[in-house]
Amino acid sequence: MSWPGTRGSGVLTFSLNGKTLTVPPGSTILEAALAEGIEIPHYCYHPGLPVEGSCRMCQVEVERSPKLLVACATPVAEGMVVRSGGEKVEKARRAVLEFYLLNHPLDCPVCDKGGECPLQDYTLRFGPGASRYTEAKVKRVKHKKIGPHIVFDAERCILCTRCVRFCRDVVGTGELGVAFRGARSEIALFPGKELDNPYSGNVIDLCPVGALTSERYRFQARPWDLVKQEPSVCPGCSRGCNTVLDVRHLERKGPEILRVRPRHNREVNGYWICDIGRFETLPAVGRCRLRGPALRRDGVLEAASVPEAVAALGSRLATLLREAGPGAIGIIASSLLTCEELYLVKRLATDVLGTPHLDFRVRPAQREGGDAAEDHLLLRTDRTPNSEGARRLGILPGPGGYDAVGMLRAARAGDLKALLVFGEDLLGEAALPEAGEALAA
Repeated sequence: MSWPGTRGSGVLTFSLNGKTLTVPPGSTILEAALAEGIEIPHYCYHPGLPVEGSCRMCQVEVERSPKLLVACATPVAEGMVVRSGGEKVEKARRAVLEFYLLNHPLDCPVCDKGGECPLQDYTLRFGPGASRYTEAKVKRVKHKKIGPHIVFDAERCILCTRCVRFCRDVVGTGELGVAFRGARSEIALFPGKELDNPYSGNVIDLCPVGALTSERYRFQARPWDLVKQEPSVCPGCSRGCNTVLDVRHLERKGPEILRVRPRHNREVNGYWICDIGRFETLPAVGRCRLRGPALRRDGVLEAASVPEAVAALGSRLATLLREAGPGAIGIIASSLLTCEELYLVKRLATDVLGTPHLDFRVRPAQREGGDAAEDHLLLRTDRTPNSEGARRLGILPGPGGYDAVGMLRAARAGDLKALLVFGEDLLGEAALPEAGEALAA
């Protein structure tokens, strides 16, 4: 089998379903089709993973080839003529889908993937209308927890090996493999291992059939319940991974974030996010709701309205400025805040209070040059998203001003009479050890 040679222009021209396409050398038929918005069904192919060619769903007819070829693993050649439809292709797709469905359970109504499942979609559009299989289905393990976040249902698995390739070739931990042979083949953990790498949640997105599901999201909602898909940026570290927030809105509870998924950005996070961003940045109870302010009266915190709290704070700060001057007030702002919020903090410090005591650096990684890659993928040592924004906006001590450590020590010594803290948990994990001493004094 051969095609005419490659032209020297740096591009290749070929025909797909009668349409002439021009692609860079090295492109596969499937990549060219997807770039043009032409659908070729596929399961095992993913643009962020090495090509496997195992699912056989993307078979196409290539002129001068004696048999069908898989589009994901066949490079485009100059003058190639390709058809992604026709009797031979459609017959092959039906056969592949029929094999997938032989032992696949009919549990779509309770499967978390139901409603956004390529196996459902392709079966409806390309598959057989009825099953010819009358033998007993192979029974496999169901709802097995294989890691802190992942539940595995082997009966649903179609062995696309996306999860295996992700752990082996992207993360490099290689916990998963294909065990046994023939019809008994299934995804399995290597002995003594569990799926606990820092990026394990990505196998949920990669799995096309609901064999790998999130323990946290499992049975919580259907895809059509998630009425909003809000683009966002992960606050888990300084990487700034692009994400999508899947939001459900119940009349009694209001908006609720149920899922965090990666949003592709080639320059930042590619197709992935870490487990911190996926599972640990959601509110503890999933509600998009702020708690109200409180005022301390006679040593007891009591709920107050926002106007009442703002008025009380303004009155106390004004009295303090008159009696002790701006040097008696310090401000610590969190780099969890947005640039707009940090700008307002800066204005408060310089234009309203006039204090030089301003800082955001409460962790070693927030110091200049302290942030570094934690691994070969995404994680950064600075676990806040906006240290760079805080630095560029000047959330730093002025002439003669204290840094965060200095402010805490001055507060403990009584030199600072008021310390305003915006969005930061000074007693939380990885915060300054001086905070506990100062706040206890």
